[in-house]
Amino acid sequence: IRFIVISIKGISTAKFKKCHNLYSIALGKGKEAIKILRKNSIKNIIFLGGLKKPNLIDLKPDLWSFFKIFNVLFFNRTDNTVLSRVIGIFEREGFIVIGLKDISNNFFLKSGIYGKKYTNFYKFGDKGIIDNMLRTVLHWTKGDIGQAAITSRDDIIRYEDSSGTDNLIKKIISSKKDRENSYLFIKVKKSLQDDRIDLPTFGMSTIKYLVKTNIKHIVLEADYTVILDKKKILKSLKKDNIRLVSIDRDHISSLGDRV
Repeated sequence: IRFIVISIKGISTAKFKKCHNLYSIALGKGKEAIKILRKNSIKNIIFLGGLKKPNLIDLKPDLWSFFKIFNVLFFNRTDNTVLSRVIGIFEREGFIVIGLKDISNNFFLKSGIYGKKYTNFYKFGDKGIIDNMLRTVLHWTKGDIGQAAITSRDDIIRYEDSSGTDNLIKKIISSKKDRENSYLFIKVKKSLQDDRIDLPTFGMSTIKYLVKTNIKHIVLEADYTVILDKKKILKSLKKDNIRLVSIDRDHISSLGDRV
């Protein structure tokens, strides 16, 4: 597959090996990105990672970007709206925006239970606990604030905010009460979210923080959660005696009444 990588200076944290098909541009230089794509005869593009609303002073857009995205960034309040509008801009320029699932399934888990073996999963009522808490989290995601939450057996302890998933877990760790009551870690795609952009991610850094809590189950959405370092994750689950429940989309949709 022939491809190029365009990273955003000051935002992208990925470490790329130096190669001829890597470009780095400043946020707000949309016209430059379009030129690079066309110069390389690129038709299909994929967005990896999220996008938070920047400060206009930090953005420093070129004229093309100013007229194209000013109303997107500053007259739309939610991340989903911003990302969807950005996709629309590139589509109107003639590009086809695809998702990670369109090129590989290697980054996703199928539905099932991973990690610690649990023959009495249904006997002890954990399925009911997960369904109840998952339903509450799905309703919360409609506000387009975050994708993750930590719950007790019967209530939400904390939701993710703009500071991210790892900071959510750090807050739980810092409170003895919250840490002891923690039972589920849930991370799912937001309601109404475009499948091509900003899918939930789960990696080793999150696992390293979760083992410091009392979490018994990690609940993720099967086929729609990006698993970073999958082999390491699965090995760590067994070592740290944690269970990961990967739930299929149809079941999640029935709980959250997704559109």
